[in-house]
Amino acid sequence: MRASSLLILSILSLSLALAAPGALAQPPESASASAQPPAAAPVEAIVVVAAPLQVKTLSGTVSQFAPGAGAVAGLKKGDLLLLNYAAGVAGTPATTLASAQLVGATLVGTLKEVAADKTWLIVRSRLPEQPDNEVNVPLQADAPFWPLVAAMRPGDGVTAVYRSIDGVNRIRMLEWQYQPVPRWQRWVSLGAAAGLLFLVALLLTGFHPAQLILGVDNRYSSSQFQTVLWFWVVISAYMALVFHRLASAGWSYVGGVDIPSNLLILSGVSVLTFASAKLISRSKAADADVPRNAAAAPRAADLVQDNAERTDLGDFQMVVITALAVLIYAVSTVEFMERIEFRRVVTMPDVDATLLAIFTLGQAAYLGKKAAGEAPPPN
Repeated sequence: MRASSLLILSILSLSLALAAPGALAQPPESASASAQPPAAAPVEAIVVVAAPLQVKTLSGTVSQFAPGAGAVAGLKKGDLLLLNYAAGVAGTPATTLASAQLVGATLVGTLKEVAADKTWLIVRSRLPEQPDNEVNVPLQADAPFWPLVAAMRPGDGVTAVYRSIDGVNRIRMLEWQYQPVPRWQRWVSLGAAAGLLFLVALLLTGFHPAQLILGVDNRYSSSQFQTVLWFWVVISAYMALVFHRLASAGWSYVGGVDIPSNLLILSGVSVLTFASAKLISRSKAADADVPRNAAAAPRAADLVQDNAERTDLGDFQMVVITALAVLIYAVSTVEFMERIEFRRVVTMPDVDATLLAIFTLGQAAYLGKKAAGEAPPPN
């Protein structure tokens, strides 16, 4: 009986313990602490619009905050802020600004000097608070910026976002100044440059520009055609690029356009083919017993036909490859001019290795068949 009573009392005690509210729950302090999401780390961001505050992080993310949220007096576009976000609902990105601290600014100016070890550069600029006086601002570049600094030259227009740490202006973002150009304007400028070259050809040839590709036998020459066409697109690209540099950055940036290696090689191959073809033709004409008859009138078909007026694979291949190279380079030039950077020296768009190889093989095949000989023309 005594054991039964003890068993009943034990069961009742256990039931009361399980039924008691909060008997197995955590203390209120622990519950509130676990429900609080962790605070986000401070983020550096550049002011895009001061009021209402809109910023862009160094990685390019743009955020906008409600008026008055973490407001800082006297902000202007380009200021560098250190932002603290108030955490939102657990598991979601923070979207509410808790505080903002002004830690740096954006400097727009001309690169004056670069240290030999690429760790420092000096930018000449006019600060907003001193618009009438030029100032030289030293900036320290950390290791990630050294390759970019090495590509810059005195006189380049640059934009630098820097943060002042212990009296030292440390670069947080660095790029060339640039001017975007709409695609239609790029095509118009390239077309206008090509049209201007055609007008010059009209004037210099007495309004007979086709003479530039006409051979001594009164037939259109494939070698002259490919040379003229390639020269036309390269010079047009150069003129269009110089025009946009002048329009965007001013007279200080006229010229200073380099030619890349593959483009230089391809242009050299084009000229070499023209010269070699002429030498081969003159050599064969001197050795021939019967001179080649002149055509009654030039025809477009001359570009892909041999001396016997038969379609020739070598000529056809060279004409097609040249036209393809010209089209690809024209498109590459238009896309290259999307951003006109304020650089003292800029390099024209290059041609890829595949196009260079195809072009060279086509020219070699043309010269090979021309040197090997062709069937005599009909009498």
